[in-house]
Formats: sequence, structure tokens, C-alpha cells
Amino acid sequence: MRSYLDGGVKVEVLGGDSAAGLFRAGDARGGVAWLTRGEPFHYLHVVEFRNPGDRRGFHVHQGHDERLYIFSGSLRLIAEHNGETIDVVLDAGALITFVPGVTHGFIAESATIAVSFGSGTDPMVDTTPRPELGG
Repeated sequence: MRSYLDGGVKVEVLGGDSAAGLFRAGDARGGVAWLTRGEPFHYLHVVEFRNPGDRRGFHVHQGHDERLYIFSGSLRLIAEHNGETIDVVLDAGALITFVPGVTHGFIAESATIAVSFGSGTDPMVDTTPRPELGG
């Protein structure tokens, strides 16, 4: 697991079983990913980036944790917390966790399908746009 921004962003690349019992596996039929175990979540949605350069996010939440799992494709993550910024490309299999207060957004490197889920306040209410982060 990699940690950025003083633990505000954590990235785990799923392969075989992780310490938390999460995994990604696949065969000729396709892929399977187990993204949460024993933890409740309040929302779940699928996020599609159809074309390279598509942008999503660039916002901050104050009252909930958010996770985003890249099922296929690759995304450029830009995140900021306490004046520090990261800009990193992540590929399929990455499970990203954001704590409250971390501004984050994504730019597609390729066509990408991701799943976002989290717990805490309703993200439809607890979202402040931060378009300036994405340039």
C-alpha cells in the first residue's frame, strides 16, 4: 500500500488476497474484484470515462470517506491536502481511499470504468467543487 499527503490518500493495488481480504482475480471470462469486507458503505456508483482526457471529480468532501476502484483502464489522480499536491497515474486494480478534506479529481489516460463507494455524509450534499485543482 502506498500513502500520500500524510495519509490522506492511500492506494492499494489489488492482486491476490490482501491483509483486509480484498482481491482482484480474472480468467478468460473476465475479472472479479472484492472491494470491501465487513465495512458498511452508504453509496455505490459506477464511473465511466469514455475517452482519454475526460475529467471527473475535482471536488472535496468534509464528512465522508470515499474509495474509488479502477476496474479497467487508467486514470491520472490529482489530489491536494494541506497545501501539498500529488499527480500520479494509476492503472486497473488500484483501490484509492480519500479521507475527508482531501480535494481530488481524475483525468482519463484511457477509456476507464471505475466504482466509487463510501461512508459518512451523503456525497450529493457534502461535495464542494474545486475545479482550479484540475487546471
